Amino acid sequence: MSVLEKAVTSWLEKRPYLEEVAAFALSCEQVLNGGKVITELPENLDNVKEELGQAVPLLLSQADFKLEGTVCENLLMLEALKDEISLPEDTKKQAEKLKNISSDDAKILVKAVISGDEEKLLQIAEKNNMKVDMLRYFVWVSIKKAVSGIKEQLEKWLHENNYNTGNCPVCGNHASTAFFKHTKRGRQRFLHCDHCGTEWAFKRIGCPYCDNIDQKKMSIKDSQDETDMRIDLCHKCMSYIKTYIGENDNSVGKEGWASIHLDILMEETGFSPKGSLIKPE
Repeated sequence: MSVLEKAVTSWLEKRPYLEEVAAFALSCEQVLNGGKVITELPENLDNVKEELGQAVPLLLSQADFKLEGTVCENLLMLEALKDEISLPEDTKKQAEKLKNISSDDAKILVKAVISGDEEKLLQIAEKNNMKVDMLRYFVWVSIKKAVSGIKEQLEKWLHENNYNTGNCPVCGNHASTAFFKHTKRGRQRFLHCDHCGTEWAFKRIGCPYCDNIDQKKMSIKDSQDETDMRIDLCHKCMSYIKTYIGENDNSVGKEGWASIHLDILMEETGFSPKGSLIKPE
């Protein structure tokens, strides 16, 4: 059993109601276990610091990650999900349709998802009779796998360049969750991106979505049934971010799907989540 499988199994022991969503996330990871990854940072990465400072994410900057071909190969690999017995029939049928996507459309699809071009994404989804949300998810999982080969290098580079804003510096999406880990500076707060998997340091107190630092306009919601997570509320922008407060560095608690039950808990509160790749139905 892999480290990830052990982490998922451990998380589900207290949360068996997450088995279906966990099976989907884990199946994608397993299918892409032998997928393609980028192994080297772009040679011109230091040249895009100014762009990053102007909120241009690295994948949309002039830095050449050689991402397109790698992601397309991973995307087509996900067709194998059609044989996963743990998945719902509709999910398996959606995965099977990936084989119909042409190589040209796959390249367009990768660019559309990264740039947020919903019109192009919808066109390709309709052309292949696929659900937009499912197709978007498949592409992001493929991107996450591709950049996993340089994840540590990227995060080190971001740390060295003092990146500490709320949006993901790599793909530009909102942070999905927060967590704490011990560093030389003490127990520090980090943000996690559901879309590409990047993690980066962030200030201890403050909303990552609107930069609110007024503690009178923030609060924390705890759940008696969920001791490893809390919900940080911002009353200025009426958003919330789920925060893993456990001590296990290998926990899947920082993954958005692992606390989707808290999203359901928050549905009638007037507060909105941001950045989650999987949303409750």
